[in-house]
Amino acid sequence: MKKILSLLLVLCVLTGTMFCTAASSDTAAENAARALYDMGLFLGTGTDASGRPVFELDKGMTRCEAAAMIVRLLGGETQAMRENLSTPFTDVPEWAEPYVGYAYSRGLTKGVSASSFGSRSNVTLSQYLTFVLRALGYDSGIDFEWDSAWILTDTLGITNGDNGRSNNFTRADAVQISYKALGVRLKGSFHTLKEKLDCTAKTPPVLEIHFIDVGEADAALLMCGGEAMMIDGGNAADSDTVYTYLKKYSVDHLKYLICTHPHEDHVGGLSGALNYATVGTVFCSEKSWPGRPFESFVKYVEKRGAMITVPTAGAAISLGGATGTILGPITRSNDANDNSLVVRITYGDTSFLFAADACAAEEMDIIGSGSTLGSTVLKVGHHGSESSSSEEFLKAVSPEYAVISVGEGNNYSHPSGAVLDRLEAIGATVFRTDLNGDIICRSDSKTVSFSVSRSPISSGSGSTDRSGDGTGAVIPGDADYVLNMNSGVFHRPWCSSVSKMSGKNKLFFNGTREEVVTLGYRPCGICRP
Repeated sequence: MKKILSLLLVLCVLTGTMFCTAASSDTAAENAARALYDMGLFLGTGTDASGRPVFELDKGMTRCEAAAMIVRLLGGETQAMRENLSTPFTDVPEWAEPYVGYAYSRGLTKGVSASSFGSRSNVTLSQYLTFVLRALGYDSGIDFEWDSAWILTDTLGITNGDNGRSNNFTRADAVQISYKALGVRLKGSFHTLKEKLDCTAKTPPVLEIHFIDVGEADAALLMCGGEAMMIDGGNAADSDTVYTYLKKYSVDHLKYLICTHPHEDHVGGLSGALNYATVGTVFCSEKSWPGRPFESFVKYVEKRGAMITVPTAGAAISLGGATGTILGPITRSNDANDNSLVVRITYGDTSFLFAADACAAEEMDIIGSGSTLGSTVLKVGHHGSESSSSEEFLKAVSPEYAVISVGEGNNYSHPSGAVLDRLEAIGATVFRTDLNGDIICRSDSKTVSFSVSRSPISSGSGSTDRSGDGTGAVIPGDADYVLNMNSGVFHRPWCSSVSKMSGKNKLFFNGTREEVVTLGYRPCGICRP
């Protein structure tokens, strides 16, 4: 609220200032730059010796910087980083790829040719005004030199008929235009692109399921339509991992939190989730259970002003446009695993079944209940243990994809070879956290796609990249990192940026991260090696 009041106050000062260059409006430009900086929308070019931001308002603004500004004005930076969408352009620097990908996919920006974004060129006044008008919800098909844009921006008070400065467009001009455009948004005169996209470009919104790599444990984060939920949270030692993961994706409220059963490898890390996020409904198979991990979970639930509910089979949930049902347990058991909450989520034509640690006895109970089990994706029960994933159950679910949350080199020999054989027999494509790290499944309500944080690399001459980016790039089996000798940036082998590198700039490196840094390379901002 303070920022909005501050913004409105500065707007009152700027309203009487017509569009002009930095030379005749340094004070107005500086005020606009500082206000946008305070809101995290204009980052400047660094800081001076006193730690104050340096704006360099007399310099031009590149087309990539302009795209980043527009995305931030729309509040889309987090989504841009999450999506990291590709474009047909080959000249976009790594730092700008998420911004340009977000803007291009929404029709905000175009390239100067089929394969070039014109990243090395400064944005012109007419181009930037077109970006802004699109961001305010106007026809995304308008051209850069659309003459009517001047009439419209004059009417909105963003410009004042001065179209003769397009060859000397500076960062000072950009911040004043941006600030005034933000004022139009605050006054509610027009739909913002963000609002427009909620109804068009993302109709329906994407359902994301993040199977978080917590070793020999389970943790899944689901997000859809601005709502989020968690199913299990790993061991107590994973609390920091879960906390950091929610923070990374700005998930500060969980509509639902489901603890499938009270064993530590499912409940332990939920304290970390509740330490970061508030919560609506908390489901668990038990209200009390001996041991510190569960007691800590109860403490944080109460601290958040919530209470634990033990749901019965048939209980319904909703998340954004997705719906869900608790399938089991049907009957209570003396075995905590066979009391696991088994959850099925439906989203359009796609569906997802989370089998928790349910063993064969509970699986047969659920089959006998007559519930719909067929699912696109199965989160395999009990980390791939042979005591779960019976042949009958797998046939009833008949998943196209199976995800196994399992620890590398675990003491239980999970996943069982027998379970892997059963999954192969029904034709399921298998993803495993011990091999793939964090696994993200996305559904557009019609189809699903997967991306992973790392690919299984064989000890042979090479292996196919299964990062989910569709590149199919082949990488050496012993590569720890891929170095770009031109940009000085290093990547994980599965990073989408690797496929875009020129072969002459690509160096495969086997060694530690510290050794790469010592060589003078800096980490990629996308794969964060």
